[in-house]
Amino acid sequence: MITFINRGPKTQKESPFSKGLRIGITVTFIAGLTITAKAIFVNDSSKLHSDITLRERVELWDGMNAKNYGNPDGVGSLHDKILFQRVVAGFTFKPSSKIDIAAHIQDSRAFGWSLRNSEYPELFRVKKKNTIEPYYTMNPNEEFFEIYDLYIQVNGIFKNISLKVGRQKIAFGDNRLFGPGEWGNTGRWTWDAVRVSYKKGNNTIDAFGGGTKIHDPSMVSVPFTQTEHWGGGAYAHISLLASLVIEPFYAFKTQGSADYIRTLNFTRHWVGTRVFSSDQNYFVYDFTFTKEFGRDNGRTINAFGAIGLLGYKLHSLPAKPTLCIRETYASGGSSSDTQVHTFDPAFGAKDSYYGRMNITSWSNLDDRELVLYLSPFKEVKLELNYHRFYVPEPTDAIWLNTLKLQPGKHHLGDEFNIYASYSPGKHLQMVGVFGYFRAGDVEPINGIPAKNSSWLAIQVLYRFEGMLIGKCRNIN
Repeated sequence: MITFINRGPKTQKESPFSKGLRIGITVTFIAGLTITAKAIFVNDSSKLHSDITLRERVELWDGMNAKNYGNPDGVGSLHDKILFQRVVAGFTFKPSSKIDIAAHIQDSRAFGWSLRNSEYPELFRVKKKNTIEPYYTMNPNEEFFEIYDLYIQVNGIFKNISLKVGRQKIAFGDNRLFGPGEWGNTGRWTWDAVRVSYKKGNNTIDAFGGGTKIHDPSMVSVPFTQTEHWGGGAYAHISLLASLVIEPFYAFKTQGSADYIRTLNFTRHWVGTRVFSSDQNYFVYDFTFTKEFGRDNGRTINAFGAIGLLGYKLHSLPAKPTLCIRETYASGGSSSDTQVHTFDPAFGAKDSYYGRMNITSWSNLDDRELVLYLSPFKEVKLELNYHRFYVPEPTDAIWLNTLKLQPGKHHLGDEFNIYASYSPGKHLQMVGVFGYFRAGDVEPINGIPAKNSSWLAIQVLYRFEGMLIGKCRNIN
């Protein structure tokens, strides 16, 4: 049963920025409906496609969970055996070659999860410390009969330009600044947005604005309401040479309309670029630098993030191995600083980028990594990586509510991962992942030295598509 919760009247006046953005989105949405209605009535053919995506994943944890590392007296179990299930079902209606209308429902369940909402209904509430209300919920694994997407897309509204309005996934580049975060069972970033895209050949430019939805198992999030953040940005992909691609970007983020976060006052901006080689090169490189600035509850922001990868691909050897070294850095700071120096990764995904066990993120991080990519067959991808995590500013830093560095120390720990995927066709994918974390110079947990932890995941994803209606006549 879905329960709709009325959290009461808003306690803060809506900011001019949020109001202007909301009005602009509403006007664009109405315009999109008008264009779509016209297309339905004037075209003599249309198609209605249905699709269902089923994802089943078994995870075995030893020594930690999403809210507790190594404390047997802490929240949840340290030895979870979980079946994550996610079903996304719906349709795409094409009243003409230029119009797409999509609507899908997502249902995310976590069977056997010790942190499930029925056991800990307050665990994933975001609120001020030592308070009960107001709050909003960001549950990473449970969301029942939620609106996954609901959008109108007009292709070729002008030459080389398309428009997309409504609930949608938005991701660019390597997903580190804008990413969907799809490994999480509910999907970290889902946008209610207006997006304009320009494409000519291999070059693209995208600009968008809107809000990111909350993830609350006890309610349905109606598009453009209950947003965690208002924000947006622009992202370009430009192929300059056969071996050189650049992706300049800009992003901004401010408080959304959900309870608690709307009482805050921050505006964060990111500007930067990514420069990398094409897949055909023997020599592989990938560099990203971004500067973060703005204000956060009265303090100015002065932070940055940087990523550098160098590698070499051996095309002539079996499995075409690519061996790389990568440094991922994000500035850190203390709560006592007069400025905010801790880098926030905007709308980026964690997923596989900073260790697959999701202990760290691109924030207050010095991640020194060795990576080996293998492709023994077209359908098979393998990845082995080793991370050595350091913390630039350990003061006030804590991970999973229990991991805290010893005074004067910076080495958080080391993580080793093995990832394998098999995709025999477009409808089926199988994935296996193993992770092992060795604790570094961290303080004892509940009076006991921190132990190592491990994680195993096996996932099957299946996608079914079918045409419900084809070549429909005019609706008169």
